[in-house]
Amino acid sequence: MVFVLQKFPFQKTFIGRLFKEGEFLADLLSCSLCLGCYVYATLAYIFQIDFINNLFNVYVVVLNEIMTGIIASFVVYIFEIGWNTRFGIIEVN
Repeated sequence: MVFVLQKFPFQKTFIGRLFKEGEFLADLLSCSLCLGCYVYATLAYIFQIDFINNLFNVYVVVLNEIMTGIIASFVVYIFEIGWNTRFGIIEVN
């Protein structure tokens, strides 16, 4: 989902005006770790997935979803880095 959002052609829509090259939102959402935090936090809120409550038995309404999104994004980002290191193509000029 994060990869699809980064590759989506926003230029032809109204939202594309917010994501011009060098703008704050474009820089913020071009990083897969940053975009993953927002996407996974939103999905954790929608589907009521909660890592923090399972670990520490404490529930704070919005904070737990944000922390769950950060943890999930970090794990997926580490997996992505490892995958790219192992199976990526390295060009030497």
